[in-house]
Amino acid sequence: MRIGLDIDDTMTNSAETIREYAAEYFKGEDLDKVLDAPSIDGKLLEFLDKNLAEMSSKYTLKDNVKEVLDRLKEKGHEIIIITARSYTPVQGNIIEVTLDHFKKNDIVVDDITFKALEKTKICIEKQIDIMIDDSIKVLEDLEKSGIDTLLFTTAKNKDKETHLKRVKTWLEIEEYIDNRG
Repeated sequence: MRIGLDIDDTMTNSAETIREYAAEYFKGEDLDKVLDAPSIDGKLLEFLDKNLAEMSSKYTLKDNVKEVLDRLKEKGHEIIIITARSYTPVQGNIIEVTLDHFKKNDIVVDDITFKALEKTKICIEKQIDIMIDDSIKVLEDLEKSGIDTLLFTTAKNKDKETHLKRVKTWLEIEEYIDNRG
């Protein structure tokens, strides 16, 4: 089986680190409003330009990510990362930081696609059987194309209504994949 994975807030605990840095950078501003902006421009773009590579290097892995990925690989599954990381010019060396972070944590994958703004198109091209992401919109689009999906529940999406199958842990992901066959 070809398993597609998002990185931020699916494999890593990125939201916590971003909020920590943003609290310092945007002192006195409503962080929810700033960080949930519909487009990345102005002060948010400046914040990301100055901090994204450093923040990314500090993201921690979600519990059991490495162990589950190792077991999935042992069972013959292909692990393909499909991430929007590096889609703007301000992210500097984010690809290098990401690859170094994976190496440091001994995360082994079969393929990584960066700048994946059209995840549905990429998942179809790469013949992904199941995609795991924290974005409801991304997964709803993928589902329309007949690709199985799992929504990783995060603070940002936990209260949003959706018909998508949800998981809260990597052990749940492994159980779902094992039972899917």
